[in-house]
Amino acid sequence: MTTDDAANSHADTTPRRSVYVSAVDWWIAILLMLGPVICVGMTGILLQQGRQQDALYCLLAGAATLLVTGMFTVPCRYTILPDMLSIRCGILFMRVPLRQIKAIEPSGSWLSGPALSVRRVKISTASRFYLVSPVDRERFIDELTAAVEGAG
Repeated sequence: MTTDDAANSHADTTPRRSVYVSAVDWWIAILLMLGPVICVGMTGILLQQGRQQDALYCLLAGAATLLVTGMFTVPCRYTILPDMLSIRCGILFMRVPLRQIKAIEPSGSWLSGPALSVRRVKISTASRFYLVSPVDRERFIDELTAAVEGAG
């Protein structure tokens, strides 16, 4: 068995796994960073006024805002596994069994979801729906649709 044959046989036994990162709209990125940036600016102004303690509080508020924002947004990705779709957006983690998925369609919904763009995909199950925003939306829809059909 050659090295290529060994690699191919290993690839055949390795479960399929495709990872899609979230698209990020420029204006959403600005909104997420606006609070920390304002706090840094205010810290500078307070320091110029000789208000060191207020500047420290402002800087800490900006750091806390940045930390919480990061905890709920990084990483934002969607992983298609052989039997489920894994959705991760920061500390939020959801697993959607492929057999439960009833519909997959493009969406421009503004509703809240683990997505950093409004160019989204709506994934519906019998009990709820998920809004995700993969960078390559069409490829994601095609691959997830094929995975759902293969799981059913």
